[in-house]
Amino acid sequence: MAPDLLSRLQAKQIVVEGITINSRNVKKNYIFFAIEGSNNDGNKYIKDILKKKPSAIITSKKNTYSTNIPIIIVKDVRREYALTAYRFYKHKIDNKIAVTGTNGKTSVAFFVQFILNKLNNKCGIIGTLGNNYKGIKTNLTTPDSLHIAQLLQKFYKNNYNSVAMEASSHALDQGRLYGLNFDILALTNITHDHIDYHKNLSNYINAKLKLFTQNAKSNGINIISNDTQYYTNIKKKLKLRNIKYLTFGYKQADFQIKVISHSKSRVEMQLKHKSKKYIFKFNNLPKFQITNFLLAASIVSKIGYKLNNIKSLSLNVPSVPGRMELAGIKKNKARIYIDFAHTPDALKNVLKEASQMGKGKLHVVFGCGGDRDRHKRPLMGKIAIKYADSVVITDDNPRNENPEIIRRQIINRSLKMIEISDRRKAIKYAINNLLANDILIIAGKGHEKYQIIKGKSLPFDDVKISKRYV
Repeated sequence: MAPDLLSRLQAKQIVVEGITINSRNVKKNYIFFAIEGSNNDGNKYIKDILKKKPSAIITSKKNTYSTNIPIIIVKDVRREYALTAYRFYKHKIDNKIAVTGTNGKTSVAFFVQFILNKLNNKCGIIGTLGNNYKGIKTNLTTPDSLHIAQLLQKFYKNNYNSVAMEASSHALDQGRLYGLNFDILALTNITHDHIDYHKNLSNYINAKLKLFTQNAKSNGINIISNDTQYYTNIKKKLKLRNIKYLTFGYKQADFQIKVISHSKSRVEMQLKHKSKKYIFKFNNLPKFQITNFLLAASIVSKIGYKLNNIKSLSLNVPSVPGRMELAGIKKNKARIYIDFAHTPDALKNVLKEASQMGKGKLHVVFGCGGDRDRHKRPLMGKIAIKYADSVVITDDNPRNENPEIIRRQIINRSLKMIEISDRRKAIKYAINNLLANDILIIAGKGHEKYQIIKGKSLPFDDVKISKRYV
């Protein structure tokens, strides 16, 4: 195997003190990776960057610059950037776990961290809920390669034994994880999402499966949910690549789930593995979250922990922030939940689950983000009408789109639906109109504590706003 880029430079006695893709961050002895993005092209800055005396410049474009500084032309700059980041920021973490899928990534990673920490295995997390280090801020589900590499090194230096990471389709398509190998990989499901970016479902599935084709250790373990709608397609693609995996789900599977008993507040579930049956008991946890917890339990069991020890933790498992998170209970016992559901399947799961949780009516407040998948908007509108008794359509994060057009694309002609553009007023209206034992789901916006409107980030926290009106 040919030596990697960093090794080649070091072999020539070239000092490397840092790496970056941001022209403003270039310092002497840094490697600059000139990435050609959709909004900006790093190649435009090469002339000025040469004055800063970097160690090298990596590009995919031919150039005629007269300089002694190495300008190396590669086929895929993003891949070289990721590979170099993971080589430069070294770590030796025992268990690296990555979870991909349309829905459930955040919850599974959260539950993996919870279980391992309870079993005295210090576990870090990288994903929607952030990470363990305030100094490294990340706004993406799966951060930039450099941030991931820095986090992994920090985890290692601070005696973390494990890390659980979310792997988004964007990150996998852009090669942010290239060169990083995981001990355990898991796929939760595949449903309609991010078609604006991937153009079609086939591309979206292929992006998700890159985690298994590019990031698995030779002796690693793969776990795939066989309940997902596109499992047959996934199975064929993995078979063509000779990728072996264990199955998880309610159907016949290596880790098979079965409902034993179910009441409004208490659920007992059976997880069967290698002919042995394990009973898990849960309090006030939605069924879809129980499924995510059991997938996390299955993952942790393949690290080497016994399911008998893991099942004792299920009764006291905490709620995942933003996943059916209880924001308040009114005096008339109406309850308000926040959920980040922003795909048709996620909204459907939340509303179906919530409809079984109370004696009153089910209400939902939601919108759809701007500059994102437009195809899902009417689908989510139809799902809301089908499963909720009343629906308030409001603004999510319009970003650079006209919010009125977004709302129009969601709304179906139904007496159940009303439109209130101001999200704060929409939440207030919905809470004020809750009757005894009703349930309100405020969905869609996500984990950000702000709304993005015409390029500006305005402070907005669904949980805090809701608490004001309870």
